[in-house]
Amino acid sequence: MKYFTYLAISVMVIAVISLFYLKKPDGQTWLSTSSISNKSLQIKEKMVTLSTDTLDQAVQGVKQAGDKIASSISDEPIPSTTSRSKIYKWQDESGQWHFSDTPNPDVTSIEVKLDPKDITVIAAEDTSILNATSNTNKMTATPETPSILNPNSVKKLFNDAENVKEKLEKRNKEINNLSAL
Repeated sequence: MKYFTYLAISVMVIAVISLFYLKKPDGQTWLSTSSISNKSLQIKEKMVTLSTDTLDQAVQGVKQAGDKIASSISDEPIPSTTSRSKIYKWQDESGQWHFSDTPNPDVTSIEVKLDPKDITVIAAEDTSILNATSNTNKMTATPETPSILNPNSVKKLFNDAENVKEKLEKRNKEINNLSAL
């Protein structure tokens, strides 16, 4: 079987090499290094164009989705990124940092310089679902697609994370008990 494989590969290699020497009726060879090079450059250009177009479409889609989310959150127009307001930070007695658009009169506030290009705005979500008790016995036959705007998905995600955490802690205890033996 091994020799048959070597023979088949040898025949294919000879067939491909012969295409560089056999001529078409017009006198040109069936294959040449320049035709392979030209064809690969054309394929490369098509791939670069396709990937650039896809990237541009993705960027436009993300921008449109961000604008839709921002406009659905508030009825106010989206502030322009060219307007610069001052942001101050200060630390309270317990070591907690606070940020505000006005300096704290009781504590020395530090003005923070922010670059608008580095800021990601995320809509605030209702966190009351995080205080609910977990119900791990419920299983659905068809899992729904998680969404950051769906409180049920967020609740399920946190419940799943708690379950994973508990299982990992249990496994670590078992491993530690086995390694102690």
